[in-house]
Amino acid sequence: MERIAFVKTGWALDYEGDEVVGRHAHIGEYNEAHERFNFKKAPDGRFYGYIPPMGQAESCPKPRDTEGWLLIFVAARDGDGPLTVVGYYENASFTREYLDRPEYSFGDFELDVHENRYSYCLSADKATLIPLHLRTRVCDSAHWRRSPIIYVAGNGANDAWREEFAEMAREIVSTPLVDETTTPKLVFPDAEHRKAVEIAAIELAKKEFEAEYRITDRQKDNCGYDLLLVHREHGDEIHLEVKGTSGELMRFFMSRNEQKYITHPSWRLYMVTKALDAPVGVMMDLDEVSEAFDLLPFAWEGVAKP
Repeated sequence: MERIAFVKTGWALDYEGDEVVGRHAHIGEYNEAHERFNFKKAPDGRFYGYIPPMGQAESCPKPRDTEGWLLIFVAARDGDGPLTVVGYYENASFTREYLDRPEYSFGDFELDVHENRYSYCLSADKATLIPLHLRTRVCDSAHWRRSPIIYVAGNGANDAWREEFAEMAREIVSTPLVDETTTPKLVFPDAEHRKAVEIAAIELAKKEFEAEYRITDRQKDNCGYDLLLVHREHGDEIHLEVKGTSGELMRFFMSRNEQKYITHPSWRLYMVTKALDAPVGVMMDLDEVSEAFDLLPFAWEGVAKP
């Protein structure tokens, strides 16, 4: 039997650890959400998704059958706009309770703002994230009420509007993504020099902290910082953003994702000067960074409206 559901999540660019925005009270209060990893491939090669708990019991979704679902993820565009399709899981499974993400079984992984482990209630071997500039399909919000999920096929109900949603889901999956280019990045001259500075700064940071902390390199995860430091004795975390320059004057550039993350209580900047000859590093919290630097906008991105 065909099983299809639409699930509502927060809005993010990559869902691999980056910032999530949305209408949910928790997102507004704490500027974070467990949905931030919904399209991050776990070390076991599977994708693990989260949607907020439901009702006073704060339970996870409980469909009749837990296996073989097509799940269409939708989110309010930019946190407060129309419900927009952002991606989907194929042949997905539900859990009967919220479980810890599998990354914790493979090594260190950060905790949420309450120092709890990030969790999931959905998983799939195949997931498709729709790039930002191709997120043009909007769905009706009238049938959601306060629920983060609506079942449109394979769960007993067969209203006409559910069939319309099911047909939309089939179209989404059968329509190839014509342009899978990624969001453009700022490009500066002398890329080899910049890369050498970056590597030297990261190596200095690892050397500085490896005796006291377990270190996990998060540079490729697009999560807003570079190194996860976990204290070897008491487990306290530092989310370290590493910046380097070959000169003596402290100066750095920061992406939008990195800038959004600086308010996280575990965030710290490790600034390395003279990175290529006599590197010197200093760690600063947000207050110290604000005192030491003028943080000025460098560029803006224009994205076509749907």
